[in-house]
Amino acid sequence: MGTIRERLSLEKRKLLSAIAPAYETKRIYRYNFGKECNLDHPVTINEKLQYLKLNDYYKNDTVTMCVDKYRIREYLAEKKLEHLCPKLYGVYDSAAEIDWDALPDSFVIKCNHGCGYNILCPDKSCLDIKESVRLLKQWMKEDYWKEFAEVQYRYVKKKIIAEEYLGDELQTYKFYCFNGIPKVLYVSENGENGEKDKYLNYYSMDWEMLPYCLSGHVRKTLPHPKPEHMEELVRYAKILSRDFPFVRVDLYDVNGRVYISELTFIPTGGYMQLTPDGTDVEWGNWLDIKQK
Repeated sequence: MGTIRERLSLEKRKLLSAIAPAYETKRIYRYNFGKECNLDHPVTINEKLQYLKLNDYYKNDTVTMCVDKYRIREYLAEKKLEHLCPKLYGVYDSAAEIDWDALPDSFVIKCNHGCGYNILCPDKSCLDIKESVRLLKQWMKEDYWKEFAEVQYRYVKKKIIAEEYLGDELQTYKFYCFNGIPKVLYVSENGENGEKDKYLNYYSMDWEMLPYCLSGHVRKTLPHPKPEHMEELVRYAKILSRDFPFVRVDLYDVNGRVYISELTFIPTGGYMQLTPDGTDVEWGNWLDIKQK
């Protein structure tokens, strides 16, 4: 539950996000980095992401569709990439609508309006349905976007979806795409279980290990094996990033084929503490927002 001070701080963030998202963005940025966020002349990757969030991705129908874990299927269909989607078993407006008996022996239940709202079910006979319903009801009451002024999620219409279970120890390949060009990817080993990424090794498109990392995370000493469908992964990342100045395209390479995880427009809420020093400026130089 957290301390009273923590709960009050969260409620303050939510209120300020709702009534003054630009102010709250600057306030959180200053708290995280110890300096002002320059939105008039953004230079670093985080400043440029915050600029895009507030000026281009906010109230953007396409972005709203793409951050929606249900409606992203519409966008993929437009791109003739609907085959990247896991099987869809059901869509619900509330937990009370779910017919648990009708679901297969394994599945994933998730809310569509934020991150970490996932229940993995490899074996339905072991699932605590009562607890699952409690969690879903709690999540459906939450306005995820208010916690860190992530206004790109603001207009997502809340739904619960049941999808194909792909595994709970998936490796996710997360491509940072700048003006339609995948420049860097990292491998996450936690799949969809909502926990903090275990490892954040970064690679080039030629699968060369790069020195980047997020502060506080662990790099593996040995490189990950190159994914089986690396060329496909890069090709899909290019297609799915073409319409946006910046997006992170998150994909799985599992069971002999590629699946979509999600499109992430503002990684870490735009507060990435990247190492080594200077990486935030280097990545900022890769992103051209002049036309915005």
